[in-house]
Amino acid sequence: MPKRKQPEINIVQEQPVNEQTAGVRSPSVNERTDSMKQIAELVTKRREIKAQNAPAKTTGRGGRGNFPNSPERYNKNPDVVKQMLKEALTAYRMPKVKDDDELRQRINDYFTMCAETGQVPVVEEMALSTGYAPITVWDWESGRSKGFSSDTSSIIKKAKAFMSVFDAKMAVSGELNFLAYCFRAKNYYGMADKQEVVLTPSNPLGEAETTPQLADKYLEVIDE
Repeated sequence: MPKRKQPEINIVQEQPVNEQTAGVRSPSVNERTDSMKQIAELVTKRREIKAQNAPAKTTGRGGRGNFPNSPERYNKNPDVVKQMLKEALTAYRMPKVKDDDELRQRINDYFTMCAETGQVPVVEEMALSTGYAPITVWDWESGRSKGFSSDTSSIIKKAKAFMSVFDAKMAVSGELNFLAYCFRAKNYYGMADKQEVVLTPSNPLGEAETTPQLADKYLEVIDE
């Protein structure tokens, strides 16, 4: 007779019960999601508080003070800004000159005032002190606009020549940034980064001769 197969008996060992976790229910998926959201919100709030308490970045990557015209640089010297605005407003409020004599006198008065008060003259402010926009004054200089007479252009050129000398002296003495001087010299005083080479054509056959001279030479050759 075939032997009867004995049933398999699985023996399960009882796990020890932790008294601290006994009776504690595992959190659901929704509860875990809500918990993660709360943690993310807390981290975001802490970052915002840290950013508010941190000093403002003014230099380096993302700094707002990397450029000379940034508000941070202006605010460092409010008295200087105030003085410069007053000087520019004085030139802005000047009435328009009506002829070459008044133009010449107005420019002379501007340079004299700068020399007496210590105000730094700039070519844009000089042009503005005539009562006209600088671009109009440059048109007088270049001849694109007639001006008051044929002498208007020479008056402006002489005034700009004076400013060119002054800026050069400031740059050489170290009072004017060299790059700023180069920029202004190229834009206002005609300086250019180029070298001109003049080529003089030469005739390897000698000096050019006139037609009668060439005819005489040919006749001499024929006679020989």
